[in-house]
Amino acid sequence: MSEVEPQEKEITIFQRARFILFEPSQEIKSDVLRMNARLLSFALFLIVILLPFIQLLLGILLDNSFLFFFATSIFLTLYLISRTKFVVVAGILTTLCLAIMPFLFLLMEFNQDPVRVALNIIIWPVIAALFGSQWLTSKLEALLIIGETSSLFIYCHLHPSIGLSVALEPIIDQFALSLVVLIFTWILHYYVRQLEEHKQFLEQRQRELEVYTSVLTHDLGNDMQIVRGLVELLHETLEIPQDKESYLSTSIAVSERMSRVIKLFSVVGRGVEYDFLKTLQTMADRAKDATGGANVSLLIEPDIRSAEIRPGILLPLVLENLLRNTADCVGESAVVTIRLGLVEKRLIITYRDNGPGIDASIRDRIFQKGVTTKGEGKGLGLYLSKRIVESYGGTIELLDERERKGAAFLISVPVR
Repeated sequence: MSEVEPQEKEITIFQRARFILFEPSQEIKSDVLRMNARLLSFALFLIVILLPFIQLLLGILLDNSFLFFFATSIFLTLYLISRTKFVVVAGILTTLCLAIMPFLFLLMEFNQDPVRVALNIIIWPVIAALFGSQWLTSKLEALLIIGETSSLFIYCHLHPSIGLSVALEPIIDQFALSLVVLIFTWILHYYVRQLEEHKQFLEQRQRELEVYTSVLTHDLGNDMQIVRGLVELLHETLEIPQDKESYLSTSIAVSERMSRVIKLFSVVGRGVEYDFLKTLQTMADRAKDATGGANVSLLIEPDIRSAEIRPGILLPLVLENLLRNTADCVGESAVVTIRLGLVEKRLIITYRDNGPGIDASIRDRIFQKGVTTKGEGKGLGLYLSKRIVESYGGTIELLDERERKGAAFLISVPVR
């Protein structure tokens, strides 16, 4: 049987043009820097294309054609630099050029119309502040805004055709708008920095988890193999009384269950997939030996078997814990029913047993740390179960079924 070659995704003309015009140099590895580089290239490309048309629509292109073509040439050069590994240099130079633009236009325009003066004073400095927010630190951008405002005050005061009476209000407006840009970008950079630090912390914890799970699965796995081997050796070489036979069977089943738990931790460490339904079925099949006689029925609705669900890897441990609690309370006569269904991309698990139920005095606190009726040192099982379920974006609750005997739990987790 011949293998089917994977088809390459078709690239549209628009996507190809976008890649050619705006995709940064491959030498830039930082995701944040690559995103800023795309935005810079796109903005400079628009400036180069739209600036002459805007000036033409305003009817002022012919007044200062040399200045407009000179500015367009500068931005075209900066666009070409932004397509290289020197994109940071292009970003800083673009910010400085935008900051200089109002002085050039006010210098070259001989018809100092108040509206055109206001536009030059407001638009260019605010755009410079926007660009500076991506390529300058907050302190440098603040210095840029203060320097720009101070320079405009002095320049307009000394300019024979403008004067502060015309320029004062636009200068104050641009300063206020630039300050808003500075504050907004400072807040944004603060939260981005916090997210980066949190991401680095999670990556460090992930590396520690991988080392921990490697040691755990290796050492405990080897120890469990020894325990199981010795128990099986005793079972085969010694004459075990019939009334003690169940002890060895339970020991073997418990060691197998612990091996499955260790294997789950191994899956967590490697970040690979696992068969959730198969894991639950194995748990149900071996529950009688592992818990001293419990009978577990696993009911899986058809839509579950046909869907490739991927719930949390540690979710079977929650059911294992509920099963152990039932076995501790009921003993060999324990009967458990676990039903699985799928409702709007959420896995619904209903767990019911035939035990005495949950004591009324602790029902409201059953998932709190340390709450138990088993005595000192217990009470972590349901607390940890709740933590596991919630870590996957799910919920676990104790159902109030007074007409039924036993305890019932409802677990709901999102699946993909």
